[in-house]
Amino acid sequence: MPRGKSHRRSEAAKKRVEAVRLGRVGIPKASSDFVPVRGTGLRHKVKTWPTSDVTNHCHKLVIPEGTSDKKFVLVIGASHLRSFVDGVVVMASGDIQFGFMSTPGASAADLRLEVLNAVIPREPDAVCIMAPSNNLTASRHPEEAGQEFERYLLAVCSRWSKVFCTGFVPRLTESREKQTVFQQEFHRRSAKLGIPYYEIADYFPLDDLDLWCPDGIHLSDNHGMHILNHLIWMFAYEFMELSAPKPLVQSQATPPYKSRFVPRVVVKGEERSRPSSPLPTEWTLVRSSRKRNLSGESDCLFDSPKKRVVHHQVREACSYV
Repeated sequence: MPRGKSHRRSEAAKKRVEAVRLGRVGIPKASSDFVPVRGTGLRHKVKTWPTSDVTNHCHKLVIPEGTSDKKFVLVIGASHLRSFVDGVVVMASGDIQFGFMSTPGASAADLRLEVLNAVIPREPDAVCIMAPSNNLTASRHPEEAGQEFERYLLAVCSRWSKVFCTGFVPRLTESREKQTVFQQEFHRRSAKLGIPYYEIADYFPLDDLDLWCPDGIHLSDNHGMHILNHLIWMFAYEFMELSAPKPLVQSQATPPYKSRFVPRVVVKGEERSRPSSPLPTEWTLVRSSRKRNLSGESDCLFDSPKKRVVHHQVREACSYV
C-alpha cells in the first residue's frame, strides 16, 4: 500500500532530528593550532603474520603453557600487542601468566568477530579487553563507536564471565579533545554492563615523545611498551584480587549472658504499722437522715431499727478508694 505525504514528512523530520543529534555528540573539531607530531622512540620491524579468515586482518594468538600455581589472563587488542606477541617486550613475571590475541588494524566490530570465532585451547581465569583506538578513524562519531564497543563486550561476556577493560593508548596524530570523548564513551559503555574499566591515558603524556615510535600511533619498545607492560600486569592483579571469592568465616556460638552482679531493690520511706482491730467503744452510730453520733453505751444501738453500725476503720478504708 503506498504511503502518503504525512509519512514522508515524518521520516524527513526524523532524519533532521538525527542529524542535529549527531552534530551535538559528533567528533569535536580539533583546535586550530593542533598539529600531528611524530614520536622519537624505537619500534621493532613488523613481522609477517597470517591473515584471519574472519576479518581479513593479520591475526595471531599466543597462549602460554599452563601451570597449576599461576592464573591465566588473556589480553585481547589490536596492533599495540604486537611487541608482546613477538616476544620483543617480555611480560612481567609473577603469579599471573598472560596470553595475547592481537588483530592489527581491527575495530571493535572486527574484534567482536574474532572473539566469537576464536579457538582458545586454555580456559582463561580472566580476560582483559583493550579499548580499540582504531575506532577513532573507523567510526563516524563517538556514539557509533560506543555501540560497536558495547556489542563487542557482550560477545566477550557470552564466552567468559570474568572480564575487565582498559582504555586505549592515546595517539599523537589525533587531537586530545577527540580522544577524550571516545575514551569517555567507551568507559560509559563498560560501566553500563558492569565491567571494570581502567584508564591508562594519563600514564602517557602527549608531550613525552619518547613514548611513541615515529608513526605517532604505536608505543615505542624502549619506553612506552614498558609502561603498558606494567599497567596491564597491575590492573590484572588488582582485578584478580577483587574477583577472588572471600573466605567464609565460621560463626562461633555466643555464650549465655551472665550477670556480674545481682541488683538489690532498696525501698525508702516510713513503714506503716498495720492497724489493730477496733474496740467496740470505737463504733459509730449512723442514723437515717440524721447526723452521726458517737456513743459509748452498747444499749443505744437498739434504739431504732433503721440504725446501722459502721466501723471506723471501714470508713477510713473507703475514704482511700
